[in-house]
Amino acid sequence: MQILLSAFCFAIISFAAVTLLLNKEGIHLDPSISSDQTGLYPLFPLIGLGLIFLGTFMFNKQLGNLPEDAAADEKITGYQTAFIIRSAFLEGASLMNIVGFLISANAIFLVVPAIAVATLIVTRPTKQGVTDALNLSYPDTEKL
Repeated sequence: MQILLSAFCFAIISFAAVTLLLNKEGIHLDPSISSDQTGLYPLFPLIGLGLIFLGTFMFNKQLGNLPEDAAADEKITGYQTAFIIRSAFLEGASLMNIVGFLISANAIFLVVPAIAVATLIVTRPTKQGVTDALNLSYPDTEKL
């Protein structure tokens, strides 16, 4: 899961870096709605934030659907599935807003990818976090 986390973060950061290089001449930060000629602001950031919350909700729902009496391997597989779902929603929100930045050169669109990367890093799967989330005990924790 650490490799997947690294891949998700790398994809977001590298795409943002490329768009920054492409737009380096016209970058501006303008949060006012009236100045946006493309109609993307505030739609893209709001959808992006909604996707971040939806991904977190889906993660929690997926973990809640795991049976308490399930085997450790089944619980770990369910956690991995939930992790990938949340990460995919976060990456989708990020990539959509980076495209908005690419089109408009308005740096306000880079706020959502920054929040998404921060969320991925803060909620990264650690052995202790997975153990606590899945209520695993000693013999099962050695499988992590």
